[in-house]
Amino acid sequence: MSTTRGRRGSDDVSVAPPGNVLLRAPALSDGKRSICPSLHAGDDVNLCVVSLSGTPDRILDTWRRHGGLSQKVGIITADETRSAAAADVPSATVGPDGTTVSTTTVSEPGDLTGIGIKVSQCLSAWRDDDATTVLCFDSLTTLLQYADLQRAFRFLHMLTQQIENAGALGYFHIDPAAHDDRTVSTVANLFSEQFEYDAETGGWDER
Repeated sequence: MSTTRGRRGSDDVSVAPPGNVLLRAPALSDGKRSICPSLHAGDDVNLCVVSLSGTPDRILDTWRRHGGLSQKVGIITADETRSAAAADVPSATVGPDGTTVSTTTVSEPGDLTGIGIKVSQCLSAWRDDDATTVLCFDSLTTLLQYADLQRAFRFLHMLTQQIENAGALGYFHIDPAAHDDRTVSTVANLFSEQFEYDAETGGWDER
């Protein structure tokens, strides 16, 4: 089991790309909601958000309140009320601040193939940009409700490799209290950087 190496403030959990970071925090904690938006506020980044339980409007509102939006934003959500064909149709809008927001959905959180394809499309579209691509995956806890551990591990192994190969940076959220120790440790093996939220201090422990 890993041990705590140090403590960082709530705005100091970033690492240099390429890489992948596991963020451990209760699902409804303040730290979990605000950490990704606050990490790169003002930075020149392209943002890809995978949210398996949120709507695009709620995602955009959270990022605007906690850190501001990048110029290019891709949002991938899961919508079980839509057919597979309808879910595959992306849409794009340009906000008053000049932010281009592209949204697309998969038909269910367990559609790992669909999620992987859409993330790959984001990474490929922005590969030649000067800006760093940042991916926020919210959350592995939701993913593991729809996919068994072995299947999820294979998917995440592939996805984290794609992120590194693209020179990007990925942040993956998990609620450790929602899983047994074996599940958390298995998933954690994919990440060289891990942080755990301390609700009492509002800081993050580096593991």
